[in-house]
Amino acid sequence: MIRKKSILISGAGGEVGSELIKTLANRENINIITLDTHPITSQISNKISDQITGNILDKNLLDQINLEYEIKEIYHLAAILSTRAELSPDIAHDVNVNGTINFLELALKQSRSQAKRIKFFFPSSIAVYGVNNNKVCTENEYLNPITIYGANKLYIEKLGLYYSEHYNQLSNNKDLIDFRSLRFPGLISSKTIPSGGTSDFIPEMWHHIKNHKHYDCFVDENSRLPFLAMPDAINAIIDLMNSGHSDIKSRIYNVKSFNPSASEFYNLISQIFPESKISYTINHVRQKIVNSWPNDIDDQLAQEEWNWSAKYNLNETVNNYLLV
Repeated sequence: MIRKKSILISGAGGEVGSELIKTLANRENINIITLDTHPITSQISNKISDQITGNILDKNLLDQINLEYEIKEIYHLAAILSTRAELSPDIAHDVNVNGTINFLELALKQSRSQAKRIKFFFPSSIAVYGVNNNKVCTENEYLNPITIYGANKLYIEKLGLYYSEHYNQLSNNKDLIDFRSLRFPGLISSKTIPSGGTSDFIPEMWHHIKNHKHYDCFVDENSRLPFLAMPDAINAIIDLMNSGHSDIKSRIYNVKSFNPSASEFYNLISQIFPESKISYTINHVRQKIVNSWPNDIDDQLAQEEWNWSAKYNLNETVNNYLLV
């Protein structure tokens, strides 16, 4: 049986997956296959060659995918996000760690059968850090997460390095994958209202103010985190995956653009929606988590190794992306 040459995307129905598919669909002669727990019925469904409804914990299903498809790249986006993960740490660990290991093993099988390293993209997070909020973090410091989500992400980063550089090293194994990861800050999309993320106070604020003229913020007005507009997030993924193997020396990179406080962001968008109002009902657990994350991150490594550069600053994000 001739296997179909394909790109595999898990968690494709989420906000990142939906936008990523639109970009990847422009490639010629490639099948996009998706694995999600629910069918994808949105406007991107016609861009998908094969939709597979199932669970990333189903090893038999992944074995079937391995037999049927020749996978060129894997984008593993499926995850339990930070707020939901804290409510169910055992489920979060099962999905975020064990499910990802299943995908790493799938990538390894594909690398072995094709006799080349299969590219594997993994979205990490600033949740891997554990610092006082007034810190600016580089990739190799303050890796002390206080959430199960951050701990899961950090562990998978380490596993990704292992599968790319040291897997089964005692047997002199030569079959390795090509793991690449971005530590995303908060992401803001013009199309989707986020759910389940602790950094969501900025994108939630935009959508609530735009649609309802009021937002009740769950962190205090001085809370500050780094953010990235969704188009820049997608471009970062594409640029990283298109970069040559020899350029990707570090494999794990920070990317960011702007880092407003809650009040600064509200003051900016209230000029657009002058009748809007904001209130603050602080969720002290979520506030503690936000306070443990850096108020900014250093993305110099990505700039140096694969010429990363964000196109949307804060004003451009609001006026030339969110308002369009």
